[in-house]
This record gives sequence, structure tokens and C-alpha cells, in this order.
Amino acid sequence: MPAYSNIPQASIIRERFLPFANPSCIRGIIIGNDMDSLLSGLYLQHLFSWPIVGVYCNYTTLWHIGETASFLNDLKSGCYLAVDLDIHHALIPSVGHHIIHFNSSDLIPGHQRTLNPNSLRGFAINQRFGSKYPLATIHFLRWIFGDNTKNIDSELLCWLADSAFINAQQYKLNVEDWVLNQLPLPAFKDMLPRLQTENFDLLLRSNVLDLLQANPLCKPGKSQYKSQHTGIVGFQCQFENPNAQNKDLQHLWSLLNAFTGWKGLPFPTYFDNFITGSRSEISIPDLVGTGLPFNTWLQQKQVFSYAFIFKHRLNYTTLVV
Repeated sequence: MPAYSNIPQASIIRERFLPFANPSCIRGIIIGNDMDSLLSGLYLQHLFSWPIVGVYCNYTTLWHIGETASFLNDLKSGCYLAVDLDIHHALIPSVGHHIIHFNSSDLIPGHQRTLNPNSLRGFAINQRFGSKYPLATIHFLRWIFGDNTKNIDSELLCWLADSAFINAQQYKLNVEDWVLNQLPLPAFKDMLPRLQTENFDLLLRSNVLDLLQANPLCKPGKSQYKSQHTGIVGFQCQFENPNAQNKDLQHLWSLLNAFTGWKGLPFPTYFDNFITGSRSEISIPDLVGTGLPFNTWLQQKQVFSYAFIFKHRLNYTTLVV
């Protein structure tokens, strides 16, 4: 049976991950298109004042500021950090949290600058998939920087991101293992028992959701994955077009600033251009059937981003940069 690692100490991660060890090497950040990405981007802006230069929407469209050739040159030079994204490119640094290894022994040069809690522990679809990281990127970042701010609204938002509080209710033992043994931040440990209560749901609704739902981006989803006590669903604030939906994004950004107290830069009012890719999926039997080493398959397909969200299939985007 393979031996699995614990997450390195936060101080070691800060020393070894170049964007955190030398923040001046980063000139901007690219975020995804949901609540976790927005919170994570805002938090890093609070720490480092990195501007948002791009938004990766639905894993198909990379909106960006400036002329495309110049943006791609900067992107491929490694001076932009992708946040809440697992980008498969040897020179692009990223912070994500999905399963990205087929086998824990796989060497994937395209992820040599990826910071990912599952990869740090040696988790893959064939190794401890059921014990994968159950929280949001914002939890990982706050633990890395030791953020124990006593702000109940900030905590509520963090546990809302990626439905982490529902994960805590549905997969209690796995969340407890990660919080108590891997990311032992006192702020998280203090929240663990509260997450199991109806009062948490009610507090989330009264303090956060009642205000968020005035924003068109922040509506309940239709998923069957809901909180145990009051049936809260969704509110992940996903968006598809940061230009057409910019007014709502500006309003949401100001709400997140107010809720958290994190002082970010203004959210961009306009993105000049976008690059489109093709989103696909492949079953694991079909992937194995290619007969190719996983890294070779990724290179041949020119995969820009991917994740094993489910154990039986791989979702991936082909986008040439």
C-alpha cells in the first residue's frame, strides 16, 4: 500500500512556492468564475495588491486585459498567477484543489508550478480519491498565511464557497481529517462543530445570503446537493461574461469587500479580448485504452486545464497558448 504524505508546514509552502516567496515576480492574477475564485482573488489582492488581469470562464473562455499577443507572452513567461485553477503549463504558476493525477507516481511537467493540496499528499484517482480535498481554495490560502481573523461574515462566506459547509455535513469525517490534521487553523477548528447545526444554516442565510441574493449572480442552484437542515443550495455566484455582467460583478465585489474586510483592488470594468478553447471529457476506460502515459496524452491533446472531478472520467480543456 502506498505511503501518503501530510501537507508540508505552511512556512515551507510559503518558502518554496515562488509567487509567495517572491511576490514581486507576479504582475497579475487570473481567476475562475465563481465565489471561491472571487474570494481567493480578493484575499491575495489584500495580501499582495496583484491586479486581476484575466478571468477563465466555464473552462472554455479566457477573458483578459490588453492585446492578446502581449497577454499571452506575459502569461507564458510565468508572471501571472492562476488562482483557484489547475493550469497545465510548465511555466504558469497556479493554485488549485482538484485531483490532477491519474497515479500518484505520475510526473507531469505541466504542473511543476502548480500548488495543489491533493498533489501534496500524493492523492490521485487511483490513490485515496475518496479522501480528496473537500474544502475551497480560500481555505487553503488562509491556512498558508495563518489568517485567524475573527470575522463571522468572512467565515460564513469561506464555508459557502464551493459548498464547503455542505461537504462538512455530508462528508464529516473527511472534512474533520483535513481541518484537524492537515490545515489546523484555529479559525477552521472552531467552526467544525457549528457547521453541523441548523443555526449555522440560519446564520448563513441571515448574515450573507439574504444580502447576496439581491445580486442576479447569486441565486440558489438546482442541484440536489443541499444542506441537511434547511436545504440551502448553490449561491456560487457563477458568471459567464465579465463584460456583459460587469455591473453585477462590481456590486458583488463591493459586497465581498464589505463582508470580509479584505482590501482588494477595483474589479476590472472591461476585458479587452478573450481566447476560446474546447471543453471535453473522456472516460477513464477510454483514457486507459489510448495506451499512452498520462503526461504524453496531455501533451498530445494540448490540454490547458483539466480535473478528475469524478473517479470515472476526466474533464479537460484544449486551448493553445
